[in-house]
Amino acid sequence: MAQTYVPPNSASPTLTRRVHSARLFTKSLGDAYFISKFAGKGFLRYGDGSMVGTDTSMPVQIIRDLERTDGDTIQYDLVTEIRGDAVYDDDQLKGKEKALTFGMDQIRLTQVRQAVSLGGRMSRKRSPHDLRAVGEERLRRYYSRLFDEYIVCYGAGTRGEGTSQWVLPTTWNGFGGNSLQTPDEDHRITIDSSGDISHTKTDATAFTLSWFDKLERYIVTMDTPPNPIMIGGEPKYILVLSPWAVEQMKSDTTDKSWLKLNLGAGVRGENNPLFTGSLGTYGMFIIHQFSKIPITTSGSDTYSHNLLFGAQGVTVAFGDAGGKFSFSWGEEVDDYGNIIGIAGTTILGVKKNRFNDTDTDFGVMTVYSKH
Repeated sequence: MAQTYVPPNSASPTLTRRVHSARLFTKSLGDAYFISKFAGKGFLRYGDGSMVGTDTSMPVQIIRDLERTDGDTIQYDLVTEIRGDAVYDDDQLKGKEKALTFGMDQIRLTQVRQAVSLGGRMSRKRSPHDLRAVGEERLRRYYSRLFDEYIVCYGAGTRGEGTSQWVLPTTWNGFGGNSLQTPDEDHRITIDSSGDISHTKTDATAFTLSWFDKLERYIVTMDTPPNPIMIGGEPKYILVLSPWAVEQMKSDTTDKSWLKLNLGAGVRGENNPLFTGSLGTYGMFIIHQFSKIPITTSGSDTYSHNLLFGAQGVTVAFGDAGGKFSFSWGEEVDDYGNIIGIAGTTILGVKKNRFNDTDTDFGVMTVYSKH
């Protein structure tokens, strides 16, 4: 026998779906650590309804090209530096122009879904909570955590072995045709027991303040360093450390003690999200801590895969998940109208940027430290 079911907010179910869809998008991305701080605010929907992405100067680049068109793959450009000598005196410049050089990468999108059951009619009646609001909040928290884990795993090229706080299982190896990619040799570094740069994880030592000068020297002398993030005319990089590396750094008792460094950093760029919540600055580096930096073990030793971001380190691309929103909101009624479930769906792709689909990383490096 057919049963009539009148859903909550039935006066305007379409409007309700739109409200939940838009809110799930803005709250999920707004709460995600890496996106809220390192992508800028350009990814949010403008008042006129236009879709925008972020510019190429940010560590995390948001692309929304497929939100209003069909397709599951986006090709995008990575801008390289102009090289070669200048033209002097009255020598002719015409015919000696430098061509703009672009690397290319591509990202594939797929559907990503999660759902929450609100239980049966009597369970909802007994609860003092608005279970639909609670369910939306749980989905929002889930997606914000998922976005952060996507970015650190793609950036580091590994999920790692830690399980505390993680959403993704340790067996996870990417999704949607975008596999995790191990950093190339130039973009995986550490400091060994002799104080020298090494590209071998098992050579890593504990993170100390002396690392900053060595890391800066390595980056500025690379043949093709990651593009820096320009802040107030100064080149900067974001260094995201694990809690173990931060503890080691703060315990450093050399002349460059953490206390001196932290006091010397002062309040800089307090309105810039790249500085907000940072531990301090040192030279070219803005230092952040994130609890779910991937960790791996080798024998009895454990290592953090800390991340150093320049511009265009990782790309996140969105497609149209339904109704011209990056997220769609769905409700399903089961058991003759008794049980309600809600779902959040997005069309999404995440990838570490590389030149022309080669093994050469572009805007992110892994910095190993030993626990």
